[in-house]
Amino acid sequence: MVIFAHPDEGEIYTGGITALYTKMGHQVKFMSLTNGDAGHYAMKPADLAKMRYQEAMESKQILSLGEYEVLSYHDKYLKNTKEVQDRVIKSIQDWDADVVFTYYPAAGGHTDNMTAGYIVRDAAPRLQMKKKPVFVYIRDFHTIHFSYIPDFAVAIDAVWPTKLAACAVQRSQVNDAIPYKMGILAEVRANPERQKKLVYDNTYPYSSVTNVNMPALTKWYGSDSSGIKYAEAFEIAEFGRQLTEPEMRALFPMLPPK
Repeated sequence: MVIFAHPDEGEIYTGGITALYTKMGHQVKFMSLTNGDAGHYAMKPADLAKMRYQEAMESKQILSLGEYEVLSYHDKYLKNTKEVQDRVIKSIQDWDADVVFTYYPAAGGHTDNMTAGYIVRDAAPRLQMKKKPVFVYIRDFHTIHFSYIPDFAVAIDAVWPTKLAACAVQRSQVNDAIPYKMGILAEVRANPERQKKLVYDNTYPYSSVTNVNMPALTKWYGSDSSGIKYAEAFEIAEFGRQLTEPEMRALFPMLPPK
């Protein structure tokens, strides 16, 4: 499972590992804790929420997701309440998740994103499962700039086109809201190639090989890491189950065999 704050974020931050999981025959569920009904320069919230839900359903098909759940909480107003924790608990239990990805929570950035991380962290102790899942931290646009050491990174070169395609269907964002904020809306709308470039530019920063994730790639891929162009890096959360190396390879089977 991947739990985040707004439709399109699972795609941006975990679209690669998700595509690898589903390509290998595993079931993945996305859960957005808000409906994404804010942030557009012209659309009314209800209309925007409908559009973003449809975009999520398109992405579900592209990534071959088993389920894509979008809650009705309003964008920008997500709160860490027992009610939303209970919904997260039910979703994790019903899905019988082995692994749950969610945001690393910290001060600053988008409040909804950080709140989503706190919700999952605070809900985890109340899970009633025979085998509780492993929780994995995602670094978003804010927390990726903090100092950190990923526990593992996965090469996503083989599914990079799939990740880009899943991000590209978020048209309310990459064709509208983002270029509007950048002052290039007319240019993007008039030029399909410019649209593709904007999708790439909006996705690549969370899919690039960097000095931060290269040690994790080298650890798991050895000498083969030198040829990797695209990657996603993660940390095992301090709460939930902790893993041995064999367990890591079992739960993240896209990592190469030892």
